[in-house]
Amino acid sequence: MRSSRASAAIGLALALACEAQSCSRPAPAAPSASLLTHAVRLDREHKIVPWPVTSSPYAYVAGLAWHALETSFPRQENGLPAYLAHSRFDPTEFWGISWPHNPAGLYAMLTDSAVLWYAFSGDQAAVGLVRRALDHQRAHGTTPADWDWASVPYASSDPGEVDYRGADDAWCDFCGRGDGTGVIEPDKVGELGFAYLQMYELGGDPADLRSAIACADALARHVREGDERHSPWPFRVYAQTNVVREEYSSNVVGALMLFDELVRLGQGDPDAYRRARTTALAWLLRVPMRNDAWSGYFEDIDIQSDPASNPNQYSAMRTARWLLQHPDVDPDWRAHAAHLLAWVDDTFGGDTDSERGTQFGATVLSEQRADMAKMGSHTARFGATLALWAEATADATARERAARSLAWATYVCDAQGIVAVGEDTNEGWWFSDGYGDYIRHFLVAMGAAPEWAPPREPHLLRSTSVVSRVEYAPGRVAWTTFDADATETLRLPSRPASVAAAGSVLAPRADLADAGYVVRPLPSGGVVLSVRHFPSGEVVVKLP
Repeated sequence: MRSSRASAAIGLALALACEAQSCSRPAPAAPSASLLTHAVRLDREHKIVPWPVTSSPYAYVAGLAWHALETSFPRQENGLPAYLAHSRFDPTEFWGISWPHNPAGLYAMLTDSAVLWYAFSGDQAAVGLVRRALDHQRAHGTTPADWDWASVPYASSDPGEVDYRGADDAWCDFCGRGDGTGVIEPDKVGELGFAYLQMYELGGDPADLRSAIACADALARHVREGDERHSPWPFRVYAQTNVVREEYSSNVVGALMLFDELVRLGQGDPDAYRRARTTALAWLLRVPMRNDAWSGYFEDIDIQSDPASNPNQYSAMRTARWLLQHPDVDPDWRAHAAHLLAWVDDTFGGDTDSERGTQFGATVLSEQRADMAKMGSHTARFGATLALWAEATADATARERAARSLAWATYVCDAQGIVAVGEDTNEGWWFSDGYGDYIRHFLVAMGAAPEWAPPREPHLLRSTSVVSRVEYAPGRVAWTTFDADATETLRLPSRPASVAAAGSVLAPRADLADAGYVVRPLPSGGVVLSVRHFPSGEVVVKLP
């Protein structure tokens, strides 16, 4: 397997190979055009392309970011690396900055990124980093078992604290950035519950399954019908007493994903999860999908009395990604996903007082109405979601727009893998925006558009299951999945010499209605390999 350092060097090796082969390059931007630490590179249509001069810049940037997160952050005075006790950091000394921490949401993002990155690269260090974060949350940031909201994670904590108990709302009297001591955010219970379940499927630790079930049980026990001012779960609630502090959050997809996966596995209380899921999904389609009140996600925002007062693109795009990757959950997925993309574009893709919404041909996104600065992770999310839409609909215009937004987003990552929020450095450097919620979008995009992946190396881009083990070795790729029946997508430099699963040779097929594989040549070189395999066992692809 590749080490984390080797994984981070994937893009660099590709860059050197590209230079050695005299790959065609875009026309340079005007000398005055720059974004953060990089001169802007433009193609011959004068539209932005990624700053890394490689044949797979998205893989390169993802590798840079993971390597920096794994190696750059020293232990703080509390004995923890900064990302376990701080939401923000100083980009030169890598020390945490005093601002409420957002552990549950951050660790859910990091888990999502690590599961995708491990399959793509074999980077065990990324998995180990997330393993430590989840273990710390469980030991130091979980509500007592005898509380009304029992054994669920806190979404916030005071900066620098080892133990998470919610962020004190008196921490910053003039800004009100704490959600309150003893307060949880149920949408983060759903997101981190699903992250625990992903890690259970990757590593097999029963503690992760127990934590996921505890989250699902609490959500199922507290679900309500909801209306235009009350979501199925409140946004902020005192965990000990179930006294609500803020009523509305549109971010219910994490809970739906958690319920669906536990029901599929037959774990916990599937009947209760089905009932809660039905209630929450009906509300999602009945309320925010119709009135676009996509509010209630960010942990450090003042309490909002009006659900429409501070919409954000996070909840809307997360819902769109879920629909595009699971169209079976909604008969109207196509219309709903199209609407969400258009609404986000209109609401957050336009000009602000200080920044353009379209820069060098790229749509650049703001975060929420309360903070309209243009940001990298949200622009990458928009690009990845457009890439999923283009894959589902063969929309060439959406694919082009996806590539431009993703290209712009590469510029917030510097050559050492230190990722800024955006071009406005007053927005700072955050572990969520820069790592957890940044890396995953490039990986999702390469899964949707395999030709954006490295052309001269084998990489597993996507699976219908969690990939629990992967090994990249000369002339072969081998992996196992949590599910016995699963389908993977890889980009390979050439047609495979052989494909085997559980010791049996698989045959090429015209489709994947049964076990076997399909090969699709790419115009840019190499092939896309899709493999369906069952029963359980190791899958081995040998290359010529």
